[in-house]
Parts: sequence; C-alpha cells; structure tokens
Amino acid sequence: MLSIQLSWPLALAVAGLGAAWIYLDGRERGMDTADMWAVGFILGMFIPPVIGAVAVAILYIQKRPDTGCGRNGPSLR
Repeated sequence: MLSIQLSWPLALAVAGLGAAWIYLDGRERGMDTADMWAVGFILGMFIPPVIGAVAVAILYIQKRPDTGCGRNGPSLR
C-alpha cells in the first residue's frame, strides 16, 4: 500500500500555498467559484491525504477558463 507522510507544518504550508495559488489564479481568470476550488484543495490535502489535493489541482487546471494568462505567462497590467 502506498503511504505519503508529511509533517503537519509542511502539510499546512503546502495546503495554504496551493489554495492561495488556485484562488488567485481563479480570480484573475474571472471565475466565480475560485474560493470553492481553494477550499476543495485544502480539504483534499487532508481527506484523503495529499492524493485528494493532487486530484483537485488536476481538475482545476482542466476546468479553468483559458482567459487571463497568455502563453507567455500572466500579463503585467
């Protein structure tokens, strides 16, 4: 069986940084549900551990709109 173990401080840091990235990226792209995706990432980080967060991040990247960032990265306004 596969087991992924992270210390609590590291897990909280990864959950916070990942949720912040999803939220900010979603807001930049004009998504009304950016906050829900961020909460889903945090919950997925702990239920089931880590694998849920990876699944949420992959789904988010597939579902997010293509607007907001060009091929060269975010635009500086």
